[in-house]
Amino acid sequence: MDVKQETINIRIYDHRIDQIIERPMDELIREMVAAQMPVTFEIEALKAQAIIARTSIVRKARVFGGEGCSRHTGADMCNGECEKWLPKAEWQEIWGSDFGQYWGKIDRAVRETKNSILTIHNKPIEPRVHPTCGGATENSECVEGHKVIYLRKVLCEYCKNSPQWREIKEITLKELEEKLDIETGDLSPLREVPMAGIFDHIERDDGGRVVSVKIAGKKFTGREVMKLLGLNSTRFGWKPTVFQFETQGMGDGLGLCQYGANQMAAEGKKADEILNYYFTGIQIKEFEQPSINKPLKDKIFVVDPGHGGDNEEDVKGPTGLREKDVNLSIALKVADLLEEAGAKVFVTRKEDIYVPLGKRANLANDLRPNFFLSIHQNYFANPNISGSEIYHYRGDQDGEALAVQILKELSKGIGTADRGVKVADFFLLREVRTSALQIEVAYITNPEEEAKLKDEEFRSKAAEAIVKGLIRYYTYQ
Repeated sequence: MDVKQETINIRIYDHRIDQIIERPMDELIREMVAAQMPVTFEIEALKAQAIIARTSIVRKARVFGGEGCSRHTGADMCNGECEKWLPKAEWQEIWGSDFGQYWGKIDRAVRETKNSILTIHNKPIEPRVHPTCGGATENSECVEGHKVIYLRKVLCEYCKNSPQWREIKEITLKELEEKLDIETGDLSPLREVPMAGIFDHIERDDGGRVVSVKIAGKKFTGREVMKLLGLNSTRFGWKPTVFQFETQGMGDGLGLCQYGANQMAAEGKKADEILNYYFTGIQIKEFEQPSINKPLKDKIFVVDPGHGGDNEEDVKGPTGLREKDVNLSIALKVADLLEEAGAKVFVTRKEDIYVPLGKRANLANDLRPNFFLSIHQNYFANPNISGSEIYHYRGDQDGEALAVQILKELSKGIGTADRGVKVADFFLLREVRTSALQIEVAYITNPEEEAKLKDEEFRSKAAEAIVKGLIRYYTYQ
């Protein structure tokens, strides 16, 4: 039986300090709820927000098979546009003497919803939220341009007591012109800025004097306006200097209306009822926790032992050790370890045969694995050059992030020098349509490293290091 992880660490990029921080998942959920919903809200509303925060993590984090943060390599999410988040220590400062009470309330919301996430077809949804819908939420296609079956419009009068239900904001004409990058023209006594509904049916004589005008539906002569407003002449024009914008609601209207959720909770609705109201057709389920024994469960990899067969493109060491043989040995060990970790593995060759590069690429492109791993040994005319290095195709951020983790483990596991992660235009890196790496384990042309590569234990440690790097990439443990 698999042993479940008691602690799952999530990596969040903090824009304020330009660093990736690891946080235990449950603690991160508490910190996210504190940042995303007023702590004074009803407990059932906070529980709904806790489920939403957990769903967002499970959807994004690599440990659950997510793609991580699209903006910051190596992070699962960030505290910018991605998620609102502040660490616990900052909430202690913000809440002061109320911290114990408030944190206890959020802790209860997280504990009482433990492991619960929002799903559709057994997959975590993208749990959108906004503060106040203003009377109705919105269909996704009206905001994002495409239909999402669980983001459907629902009527909502629950948020009518929200401070954002109606709001008036004043914006000067100068601000309007600057922010919208427009020009409205200069003020002139002989012309006006059209303001339909306020100034209509303007009549001027040949000299530009206002003969008559309708203001808010009432007709005035130019002389009447001059006298009533204390103007110097009937030659007058106008343009506004300040606009009042009145809004109803706050946010894009997708998903959960937070003030609506709070009112529903105040009326006795439970968290699951609130979530099912705002998200159409979802199911609330417990997520499957990663297993210590199977940390790469459901992942797919293609392992490629470089070279092979009678093709003479591989390199020989000073004493004649063939690269193709070392590659195959290490690759098969990597494949076995990956399968032990729960992954599904395909190997491009399992014996000393020649497989054309195009056939290897086609195999990977048909399977669409999480990663394509090509195992090689490096060479150089100068036999003193040694160490490990890894190549990826330009722009492959996932490949680059994985390469960093594998290199760290290789240096630690087999003692080779870290020669860095590099960009290359090799055929397989270019033609394989998923993330691909060419892993140069050691320099077979270096006498010391050739001697090590002859040793089965060294090869096993190299394979273990590669797999540890993969596990590190997915779990950050």
